[in-house]
Amino acid sequence: MQTYSKWEVIFWDNQSSDNSKKIFYEFKDSRFKYFVSEKHTTLYEARNNAIKKSVGEIIAFLDTDDWWDERKLEKQIPYFKDDKVGIVHSNCYLFYQNTNKKKIFQKINLRSGYITKDLCKKYNIAILTVLLRKSAYFSALGFNNRYKIIGDLDLIIRLSSQWKMISIGECLAYYRIHSENFTILNSKIEIEELEHWVNDDKIISDKNLIPYLHYIKKRIDYRKIIFPSPYFFSYSC
Repeated sequence: MQTYSKWEVIFWDNQSSDNSKKIFYEFKDSRFKYFVSEKHTTLYEARNNAIKKSVGEIIAFLDTDDWWDERKLEKQIPYFKDDKVGIVHSNCYLFYQNTNKKKIFQKINLRSGYITKDLCKKYNIAILTVLLRKSAYFSALGFNNRYKIIGDLDLIIRLSSQWKMISIGECLAYYRIHSENFTILNSKIEIEELEHWVNDDKIISDKNLIPYLHYIKKRIDYRKIIFPSPYFFSYSC
């Protein structure tokens, strides 16, 4: 639970085959709302569909493997009093399921402001830490449904030049590392999607992105020659 009380949970069941629905209904709280998809979709289409069911002005993301510090919302929500702020994110822990050990995701200072260049050079935002203003989300037309892995990167970089971003150095969430993490198992898909992204008409026609796309291209070359790292899309070039 959270120390901040004004929240709702939109649980989007993307045609799961486990006990998700049964576990969900063990929680007796009117703020918990369950929806099931008519068909299995990509992750980002599922995120878009879930957001359509939400009523709040701020959106957060939490997949079933991961969890938050109980103070997360309380610490992040106040930054949205500034109308220019579109995204607030924090640091997090990587929790290794096999050893029950954790490590800090980012050991460098996270930057705030209009940070498009920084994100293209070193994308270091974990989606489970993100709070996103819904009007910012709509201004970017949401997640791109075609992507399976880089949808977070795509949306947040597209928003970064239009909206101020706030970075909190404190670890306020836990990302679980295990052998079935989709990102870890699909490095090839990540590379293919990044190659598509840097050649997409909407991206290469964005004057705010053009000066920094070479950093992403360097990242693609780097990913092709090195063993994939299981740390989201953290990189520097």
